[in-house]
Amino acid sequence: MKICLDLRTASNGQHGIARYGIELARALQALATSHRLILLTRQGNEPGCLRQTSASVLRCPARPYSLEEQLLVPFAVARLRPDVYHCPTYACPLFVPIPTLFNVHDLLPLEYPRDFSPGLRLYHLSLVRWMAKRACRIVTPSAYTLSSLCTRLSVPSDKVRVISEGGDHVKEGRFTDQDERRYHEINPGESDYFLSVANPRPHKNILFAIRSMLGSQALRQRKVRYVLVGQQHPSVYAYARARDVEGRIRFAGPVSEGLLRILYERATALLCPSRGEGFCLPVVEAMQFGLPVIASDDGALPEVIGQTGLLLSLDSAQGWQEARPKKAGGSGFRFCSWS
Repeated sequence: MKICLDLRTASNGQHGIARYGIELARALQALATSHRLILLTRQGNEPGCLRQTSASVLRCPARPYSLEEQLLVPFAVARLRPDVYHCPTYACPLFVPIPTLFNVHDLLPLEYPRDFSPGLRLYHLSLVRWMAKRACRIVTPSAYTLSSLCTRLSVPSDKVRVISEGGDHVKEGRFTDQDERRYHEINPGESDYFLSVANPRPHKNILFAIRSMLGSQALRQRKVRYVLVGQQHPSVYAYARARDVEGRIRFAGPVSEGLLRILYERATALLCPSRGEGFCLPVVEAMQFGLPVIASDDGALPEVIGQTGLLLSLDSAQGWQEARPKKAGGSGFRFCSWS
């Protein structure tokens, strides 16, 4: 079988869906099968980790979410003549003349319309809805998103397959001396720290986490730090600067896989205060290392975490301030108060 995997949105490997696409490409190449894999990448903006690959690579100049992708990508795919075209993100052209496998990770612009622009909501209500109806099969990472697809886009449930994502790629990664040095710059003195891995979108709710942390006795007494991985919204920086706590709240920015592994291995807990998550890859990555997870009881997070983490309401900042996980001997962990 000839498979065309569209990785035009995977140039930024730090983003969750981009990382999903990159690891999917790696996994498909590692399979001992006769399938032929063709990677469709954006010209001049390929993921660095896939520049040396055993798969065929076709570079396309079409920008994701643009009019030109609706014209150029179907033309490129038609030339390749694959048996299936797989789009792991929402930048899916409507008129691909090949059986299509479509990934829908979440429907956040429809779940929380006030957090997204009218244009993005219209994109989901029109193009994503149309693509979901035209695709031969839809893959989604959680029953929560399956339910959203059925109720908000009227997709029949028998067309959707729930396939959970994995996070073992970080555990298998190696870290370098440079990663170790960078870790000590982020966390000088090796204080205990909470960790969040998130992009700056409003539903990640990082500002809520920072406000909660600033109310904790441990942070005020400088017993712990809060480390944020990923590009952060300017309002998050401004909030931390205004309260003169930048020394306790550390902005790591985008990090290498090796440094991400170090941060997961040495953290006290992962904080995930998101709303409407369709899956949340950092939660699974953290659990690969036995790192306790404190997450909101919203979206697919209860489904993904199950009984292995602490789920808290976003209506109670005090609950987030007081929760402190401690790893227990053997498997699992217990929770106690900071005080």
